[in-house]
Amino acid sequence: MLTSPACNGLNYYNAQMLLLSLIVGLAGGLVVNYLADVLPATRSLAKPDWWPVSGKSLKEYFSRTRVLIVFVVALAITDLVNRNPPIGFPSYLFLFVLAYFLLVTVIDIEHRVVMHPVSIVGALLMGGIGFWRHGAVSTVIGGAVGFGFMLALFYLGDLLGRLMAKIRKESWEQTALGFGDVNLAGVIGLLMGWPGVIGALFFGMLAAGVFSAGYLLVTIANRKYRAFTSIPYAPFLCLGTVAVVVASVYLT
Repeated sequence: MLTSPACNGLNYYNAQMLLLSLIVGLAGGLVVNYLADVLPATRSLAKPDWWPVSGKSLKEYFSRTRVLIVFVVALAITDLVNRNPPIGFPSYLFLFVLAYFLLVTVIDIEHRVVMHPVSIVGALLMGGIGFWRHGAVSTVIGGAVGFGFMLALFYLGDLLGRLMAKIRKESWEQTALGFGDVNLAGVIGLLMGWPGVIGALFFGMLAAGVFSAGYLLVTIANRKYRAFTSIPYAPFLCLGTVAVVVASVYLT
């Protein structure tokens, strides 16, 4: 059976895209997994625990559920972006943004923290992308609004938490939001600029509210409800931001 040159060219292009997605996706997944392992433990770019001389095998490394999930997500995202390039946003920068939010999400889910070094680096890099996309004024205002708005919620949550704990005659040791979430909101504001930060935070908080309501109903139904139970908030802020970014680069 003969095939046309156009068909052969399409198959060659698809093979190239698949190979590119495989290489970039595996590299991105490796970096995210590496940083998620070493940063919370060492606060530095230390030697990864799967390095051969450390005594842990690659088989043991790849047997971890989170590692596999990150690789699958990274590969899927890379393939989707390569096959459907965003409008007005270079694919490599778009993938970088997604990888950053994936890293923040993984660390917050596992350790309930948005690390300050990750936020500082994110502010520099996302601020640069925001400056390129929106200009200096929009970027600075977006960062200030994101940080300021979440800071207000931080203090409000702490005040309400202390009040509820006093009424219940319980101890109060943590705020509803961590200060890392405040920093992350500032990073998001720098990336999204003004007024894009509003949509990102709105959809992030909406997603967190829906999840919290569902979680509350499940715990009440199972008679496992506990007051002041905290959930990782950063993944929802990341989700809201990614949703707005995806809409802006694919629906414009």
